[in-house]
Amino acid sequence: MNIEVYYFSGTGNSLHAAKELQKRIPEIKLIPIVSLLNRDIIETHGEIVGLVFPIHIATVPVPVRKFLEKLDSKSAEYTFGLATRLGTFCVANIYIQRMLQKQGKNLDSFLMLNMANNSPTGIKPGPGDQGWINQITPEKVMELESVVQNKLDFISKIIRNKEKYPPKNVANLLSIFLERLISSLSKDIKAKLNFYTDTTCTGCGICVQVCPSRKIKMAGGKPVWQEELKCYYCYACFNYCPGQSVLLKKYTAKNGRYSHPEITEDDIAGQK
Repeated sequence: MNIEVYYFSGTGNSLHAAKELQKRIPEIKLIPIVSLLNRDIIETHGEIVGLVFPIHIATVPVPVRKFLEKLDSKSAEYTFGLATRLGTFCVANIYIQRMLQKQGKNLDSFLMLNMANNSPTGIKPGPGDQGWINQITPEKVMELESVVQNKLDFISKIIRNKEKYPPKNVANLLSIFLERLISSLSKDIKAKLNFYTDTTCTGCGICVQVCPSRKIKMAGGKPVWQEELKCYYCYACFNYCPGQSVLLKKYTAKNGRYSHPEITEDDIAGQK
């Protein structure tokens, strides 16, 4: 059985989920979405094709949107989506289904995993969640991980058996309307997160390495977020900075950062 799983991950949750799924289904080939975005057409070759990604503003992240716009999924006999989230409202499945229907395909299954939140602000530039650090303690991460492992057993059986999930996947009119509205608002979103570094920055360049959109470059030994390049709102630069020197205008606390404990900065950088 030829299975391709295309993934995008900012601070490791979705990559961890994809790797754990591969442990259960060794035939899976993991393919980073970001590595394909310079192509005009992205052709699949799998009999089963899956997407694994985090939820951003209730829908798919910017790079996954770009991926779907270029996708030629003619090889796929069965498609699925697996989204990681904090537990937020989600219409990503409706968007993916709409994009696949243009190719005469359907989203056969869509599943979600609740995992730790990697962002104190989301993609909005407003006040940060000052209590965010209390949501990402090792104890809470492990509590979520236990549920994730059990649910992945269930998910892997659905994929192996090519089952429809949910069995009756019918979107109501309100969800369809909200998906269209969110897609319209997020397509050309220009939210600015105002990342910057303080005097503790050593110029190690890890933020440049992990940034999937290549928005960050080094200038004068310090990172610079280039205005002309779009941010993917993944928070990799913020969370993987070893000195917590990458800050946000509305969140300057240095009391902890979150990345999945089993995913390294090299794993994230390897997506490019």
